[in-house]
Amino acid sequence: MTGGVTVVLGNVGRNVGAGMTGGLGYFYDADNDFEEKLNKEIVKMQRVVTPEGEAQLKTIIERHMKKTGSPKATRIIENWDDELKKFWQVYPPSEAKSPLVRDAISEELLRVSAAAPMGAACFLPDGANFSQEQTARCAD
Repeated sequence: MTGGVTVVLGNVGRNVGAGMTGGLGYFYDADNDFEEKLNKEIVKMQRVVTPEGEAQLKTIIERHMKKTGSPKATRIIENWDDELKKFWQVYPPSEAKSPLVRDAISEELLRVSAAAPMGAACFLPDGANFSQEQTARCAD
């Protein structure tokens, strides 16, 4: 796929995402076995994390339900809050900054410690007692 959006409510075979250079895919994973079928060298996967991504997915499934009367689509829409958690959003690196993909906390908004290894972001839990090594590495 080089663009567009696909929603898959059924099972998939191996090597999902191979050749995907653009666009988005939403995959329903009721059996929790999708990750092992994904071509992780080409694409990334995450749960649906943005309101825009959720709205896009729900609109497409609702249209499918209305046009086909699909019992699966109907069940998903009727139990949306629970069923949404079973979807994976798959995207190539070229789509990583899309508002449909990027979570509210983007890498652009994170402060990165200059002392952190290879410029990696530093996350420490609030209220924890930090070691001297942690505070030195995450000084800012």
